[in-house]
Amino acid sequence: MAIIENGYLRGQTGNLVNRKVGDKNVVQTKPSDKMRQTIWTEAAASDFGTASAAGAIIRRAFDAVHQKLHDSEMHNRLVKRMQRVLFGNGKHNPGYQRVSRGNIQRLVDFQFNKNCHIYDYLYFDTTVNFATKGTILIHMPELKGEENFYWPKACSHIVLKIKIIGFSFDKRQARTIGSHEIELTRYNSESQKAKTLTFDSTGNDYDIILVSLSTLYLDKRTNYAFLLNSIDLNPAGIIAAHNLSNF
Repeated sequence: MAIIENGYLRGQTGNLVNRKVGDKNVVQTKPSDKMRQTIWTEAAASDFGTASAAGAIIRRAFDAVHQKLHDSEMHNRLVKRMQRVLFGNGKHNPGYQRVSRGNIQRLVDFQFNKNCHIYDYLYFDTTVNFATKGTILIHMPELKGEENFYWPKACSHIVLKIKIIGFSFDKRQARTIGSHEIELTRYNSESQKAKTLTFDSTGNDYDIILVSLSTLYLDKRTNYAFLLNSIDLNPAGIIAAHNLSNF
């Protein structure tokens, strides 16, 4: 609001500021931080875009793992995790956050389906070691079908799947490094011996490695098999993550 006082206009009208300087009325445009807000808002949007793009790359790369049998919020949950990854090793200037210099460990234990955590259905732990640059060791304990796995009704076989993928988020690329499957039969008293799986990751086209673990539930008949996995029963998650720049 502006008022006239002793013949001079004082105060603010819209974005105009009126003041008396000597014997003159001076009208100025009110200083605005709109430009600064625009710059920072665009930068923040760029960081969100980085997280969203990374989430989309991961989701597509692990298509065969989650089989698109995930909850409706999976992508949003994944993007939120990737935002945490971006800020895991300090806050850089807005617009300059990168997955490669974030903390990829914050993605470990991400579940592709929030309805079924992988370790609610697997009663054992795996150990993943990134021993030296180019070597991945995955230790599997002794496995017994009835003791170490949840068996849904009508399920006769379980396939335990491990998949390792290398990512370059700056290049928006993903490449499968290796995979392994273990099949178990229900009511089979024989156990799977403990073993250590070794994978070589000597490629130079990625800087992040993610390891997933998932299960397939099968009803096997004489000549065919039914897949029993569904949106309500599809355990699949990220069990290990590694940034090659740590070496």
